[in-house]
Amino acid sequence: MKRVIKFLLIIIWMGIIFWFSNDNAVESTKKSDSVIVFIANKFVKKDLTLKEKEEIIDKYVVLVRKTAHFLVYFILGVLVISYMMERGEIDKQSLLIAILICLGYACSDEIHQLFISGRSGQLLDVLLDTIGASSGIWLYQKAKKIIRQKNI
Repeated sequence: MKRVIKFLLIIIWMGIIFWFSNDNAVESTKKSDSVIVFIANKFVKKDLTLKEKEEIIDKYVVLVRKTAHFLVYFILGVLVISYMMERGEIDKQSLLIAILICLGYACSDEIHQLFISGRSGQLLDVLLDTIGASSGIWLYQKAKKIIRQKNI
């Protein structure tokens, strides 16, 4: 049952990634901009003027968008390796398979964006996605080893 739940979590997370990627350029920009303004308002603790919002958005938009790529695929990597670890110990081949699953999804995600108005597929995004997933896979696997060693 645990494996089924973990598998469903992977499918749901891939669906969330697909949903974000399905936004056209205007919708995607609105979401990114609103995240930047929300965070900025929390740090500044005052209502920003329109000019201040535009300046902050211009300054941080790339960082926020690329960080989002890294983080959503970090989570995907954790979900994939968690599912795979249900079968037992993970060897190098299993780690590679987990990374390839995430890489394959990242590629399909960027191809999907080629068909969305105002969006494009970016090789840099595939790279960031794969680095994010690989980081999640590595961290999860290392954390599991540490936990096992402490429980022995």
